Parts: sequence; structure tokens; C-alpha cells
Amino acid sequence: MKHRVVPFAVASSLTVGVLLAAAAPASAGPAAVPCTAAGANVKTFQGVGVNQVDVELCGWRTVVEDLVQGFADVDWRLDASTITFASFRIETRIEKRSGVTGPDTVVTTGTCDMTAAINATATPPVVPERCHTVDLVSYDPSFWWSTDATVTYDIAGDGIGPSTWQLNGSPLVRTS
Repeated sequence: MKHRVVPFAVASSLTVGVLLAAAAPASAGPAAVPCTAAGANVKTFQGVGVNQVDVELCGWRTVVEDLVQGFADVDWRLDASTITFASFRIETRIEKRSGVTGPDTVVTTGTCDMTAAINATATPPVVPERCHTVDLVSYDPSFWWSTDATVTYDIAGDGIGPSTWQLNGSPLVRTS
């Protein structure tokens, strides 16, 4: 999977931003977390209207707990009169690698079945549906970390069967 690299200074400032945001007043906006760029994981389906699904992958290190965390936020705009899913599942993974380039090793995964939620409304509730990995992972500074995901979906009645959508992963994170 393609990943963007978040240099140490950027990752550190993002982590500090997360910690500062936790102490900020309730009116403050959400903290910045290294996530895929807008539009990096958008799938458009044929039919009337927009009919698209957007998945944002985020991964980061929490300094206080010294953990790696990751999730996928799934957002959609669909015309239910022209498209429904027989199934829509996302597998979210935390991965590590020994360098900026090289193969990823999956450390933990989580799979979420979002079929009912996506078919229930043309748009998600106020916030996107979120799919976390099952386990939290202890941070090891000798690795580069990211969140990645794969979507498996089946459009009802199209006669094609299940399809796989490989997503672009979150930026790589490594801090010392």
C-alpha cells in the first residue's frame, strides 16, 4: 500500500496537538491526527446521484500510554433507490515496517460489517462510522507505523458478486 511519510517533527507536533487538545476546553475543535489525504480513498458507484463511499484511515502514537492506535472512518452518499449492498465489510489493520520503504507486517486487525448502517440511510449519522482495530499496540520506536484497510463489498442485484477495494494507508509515523 502507498503511505505518506510524516517526519519526526511533524509527527511529534501532531502528538503534542493530540495531548493539548485533550486538555483544551470542550468548545475546541478535534485534534490533528495523521490521516489519509482528502479524496485518497473514494469509491464511486454507478447509479443516480453521487453514490460514493469515502474512507479516511488514521494512525498515530499516543505518548501518554505509549501505544499505536488506528481506525477507519467510513462516510457515504448513496441513492438507496439505485444502490444497496448485500454486504459491506472493512478490515482495518495496524502495520509496522523496519524502514520508510519495505514490506508491512500486520500487527493487529479489526473487521466491521457496515452493511446495515450504509443501507439504512443515504448519508451517515452526524459523524462517519468508525472501525477500530481489535487490540491496542505497544509502540516500538525502531519501526515505522501506519493504518491500512481493505473493503470487501457486494452490490445487491448487480450479478458481479463480492469485490475488493484496497485502500491507501495512513501516513507513516515514527517518533523517538
